[in-house]
Amino acid sequence: MLRLTRLLFALVFATAAAQPAWAQGSVGPLADLIARGSNPDGPFSKRGVMSADSVVQRARAQLGKRYRYAAASPERGFDCSGLVKYVLKSVGVDLPHNAARIAREGEAVNPDSTTLRPGDLLMFGRGRSTRISHVGIYVGDGKMIHASTSQHRVVETKVPTRGSSLRLNSVRRVLRDSTTVQSGPN
Repeated sequence: MLRLTRLLFALVFATAAAQPAWAQGSVGPLADLIARGSNPDGPFSKRGVMSADSVVQRARAQLGKRYRYAAASPERGFDCSGLVKYVLKSVGVDLPHNAARIAREGEAVNPDSTTLRPGDLLMFGRGRSTRISHVGIYVGDGKMIHASTSQHRVVETKVPTRGSSLRLNSVRRVLRDSTTVQSGPN
């Protein structure tokens, strides 16, 4: 019993950076928790730890859903920020239902196409305005998914370039693990 107590005591006070010798090579949920290290959002938080593949898959599942101002569900429809809020909520990231407020979440990413990763949020303005008025989800290969007001539905399109009515203002990364196994449609 004393041995078990000491073992539990060592587990509780072990630092996240150093894995105890007795846990090395172990298999199971306890070893996985220790190997994962510290989580600044708390030990059981899921915020942004999910793969970007999950985000892309959930966004693609909404293709064709109707555009509806202020809506954020497959049943009612989506506006741009409602779609982003709904999709990211499914992987544990809670965002506001407002494109300009979403633009302050996560970390800024260089809008150069070589730095974009699936799951990044693309923030758009209109014309020369610096005001954020639209948001989409980057899905890879120069494409994004967004709730389009002109097409009245959720669509997958190329990221708008110069000459478009939408102008890419910034990119935000809200996922900590923004890697994907594959890009493009499944």
